[in-house]
Amino acid sequence: MGGGQPIKSSKIRASVDIRKLRSEALYSIDEESEIRKSHESPIMKKLYEEYLERPGSHKAHKYLHTTYSVKPKYEEE
Repeated sequence: MGGGQPIKSSKIRASVDIRKLRSEALYSIDEESEIRKSHESPIMKKLYEEYLERPGSHKAHKYLHTTYSVKPKYEEE
């Protein structure tokens, strides 16, 4: 039950497959959506036209991509 997971008691988890129900709901929402790909969104198209220039541009990479880095371990004093 990590981040983003539905929180249910162990009694419910023992009788119901929460992950299966959640995945079925997410797939159903996706199938029923008119816009299923971010690059087809009118909002994203306008954003590229007015600010990000083009897919793959420096601005698009800077604002739409995530980077990861190693952080020092926190130690209490």
